[in-house]
Amino acid sequence: MRDPNRKKRRLPLFIAAALVIAAVFISLFRDMGVVDSWRLRRTERQLRGEVEKLRQENALLKRTVEDLRGNPAVIEQEARRLGLIKEGENVIVVPHRQDARPQAPPKPGPKRP
Repeated sequence: MRDPNRKKRRLPLFIAAALVIAAVFISLFRDMGVVDSWRLRRTERQLRGEVEKLRQENALLKRTVEDLRGNPAVIEQEARRLGLIKEGENVIVVPHRQDARPQAPPKPGPKRP
């Protein structure tokens, strides 16, 4: 025999279960829910890594600026790289020969230990 009040007794249990499921769903997927928090943490880690790389690059650039401002050897090296010459030096330009054949790259041979 079935109890006719059985459905009435289960109704509060079903309502409570539905409310719990709705609360979990809302907490996971609403704005700033658990899923969004995970995404934000991952983005934060990536951005912190980028910031650290930029800080290192900035420190290197600051050292380069300091060297270019006060180190004569670095200044001369940079001037040479730009094609500048010292006063009293002569530049010899060797033109590229048109009839010169390009050299073939060396053939890989057996490697010796």
